Amino acid sequence: MGTFSRIFGSGDKELQKKADELLLDISKAFQSASAKMCVAANEWQNENYDKIDELKEEIIELEREADQKKERIVEDILTKHAYLPQQTRERHKLVNLMDAIVDASEDAIRIMAVGKGIKPPREIAQIAKKCWVCTDYLQDALKYLFKDFDKSVEYTHKVDSVREEARDTAFELLDYLYQRARHDTKELMFFQTVAERILEVAINAEITGDFIRELAVRYS
Repeated sequence: MGTFSRIFGSGDKELQKKADELLLDISKAFQSASAKMCVAANEWQNENYDKIDELKEEIIELEREADQKKERIVEDILTKHAYLPQQTRERHKLVNLMDAIVDASEDAIRIMAVGKGIKPPREIAQIAKKCWVCTDYLQDALKYLFKDFDKSVEYTHKVDSVREEARDTAFELLDYLYQRARHDTKELMFFQTVAERILEVAINAEITGDFIRELAVRYS
């Protein structure tokens, strides 16, 4: 197989190189945001609410920086015809998918921060950890997209596998909440909502991984 960076026979090579660098920067942002979300879930379990607020602000800043880099790719590179039309659309879709992971991490920690004073079930932190692992594998998949399509595809399958584990844990949480837990209705609904928001990180990672795999297959 080939690599994503070497399939273009025309276009501005300097702009293409800059786009690659920005894409990798955004991958670092979504991985860091999900890692911080994972830490926040553990801090919530330990009732360290000040730390959750601190991590929330850090993720909000990461999201804003990722948005700025996304706009630089769109406005300063894609609009300059650095690629052929099909590749321009692909890059635009990829950067939007990646940005959605950072957004999901921000949404998750914002709603976690609302739960001060309510001790969450341990499954919340378990789901968050699996989401972080998903984004870790996805970051590798993106890096290898520029080096080795085979390795990139391999990591996208790892994302799929861990996302399924996260989904299984989310159902285990539902079983616990509605069959065995002693929480009032408001708390039950809140924990379910938090779990769904956290799981969105893994779901968005999987969607992005599927698209990366599609690119690797298309250009191999």
